[in-house]
Amino acid sequence: MSGVLAGFFIVWSMIGVGWVVGRTGVLGPHGRYVLNRTTFFVASPALVLSSLLDTDPREVFSPAMAVAGVSGLTTGVLLFLGLRLFTRRDASEVTVAAISGSVVNGANMGFPIAAYVLGDLSYAIPVILFQQAVYTPLYLFVLHTTTQKGSPGLGGVTRSIGANPTIIASVIGMVLSLAGVRLPEVVLEPFASLGQMAIPAMLLAFGLSLNGSKPLAKADGYRGLIAISSTAKLVLMPLIALGVGLALDLRGHDLYEVVVMAALPTAQNVFVAAARYQAGENLARDTVLITTIGTVVVLLLVSGLLGV
Repeated sequence: MSGVLAGFFIVWSMIGVGWVVGRTGVLGPHGRYVLNRTTFFVASPALVLSSLLDTDPREVFSPAMAVAGVSGLTTGVLLFLGLRLFTRRDASEVTVAAISGSVVNGANMGFPIAAYVLGDLSYAIPVILFQQAVYTPLYLFVLHTTTQKGSPGLGGVTRSIGANPTIIASVIGMVLSLAGVRLPEVVLEPFASLGQMAIPAMLLAFGLSLNGSKPLAKADGYRGLIAISSTAKLVLMPLIALGVGLALDLRGHDLYEVVVMAALPTAQNVFVAAARYQAGENLARDTVLITTIGTVVVLLLVSGLLGV
């Protein structure tokens, strides 16, 4: 448990610095925008690439990816079907609620948690690969279908995948790794240095985003959906991951790792998608915030129960 507390102390300290920076206006009105784009287009791809080149490919295509896939998709489908059957909510809001409860923050929080709680960045990579290559195109397709008259089609989905620099870095890293190519240190060092900027910048940007927000406003009418999505994200998804991990005969630290990754908070990408399609924006934003806070408690419980 001490590792979890130490890891979250580091994470929340950086988020706190981001909040102070936002309050004081040190980075100006566009600081969050610049930090987000820097991490998305430069630092995160560099971190993924350098991590993959330093990771055995068998560690990526492993039971951890299977657990990430089954737990994420199962939680999302259960939420979507349950809310459609038992509520009168609009299909687009149901979609946002479903993905808010099943898409983990593999980049912004996954890398810091993997680094500071699990002790190895590579634990976050299977989750990121699954979500970026499979789940993100899938839920964007569904969200587009529920909010637009037309369908993006296969070409639109393919372009959305190809335009993601993290996916491009993942493909390059996996190809080089599978081919056994070892790049010289002088070539790797720039990517490694840029990658070291990713985690602090992600956490600072999240801290900046907390300024000026008014979570759980009654006028939004999303309190019930936020409670359902947050509970699914923090309780249901880790339980499914635990069951799948046990079924795959994972034990000890391997089991702990997949449950921790499943218990990560909702990804900020969900809010970006909701804002893009103007569907349940505050629902997504508040679920991100609630699950980011609640993850601390969940991981302490997981640590105690699994005895790691």
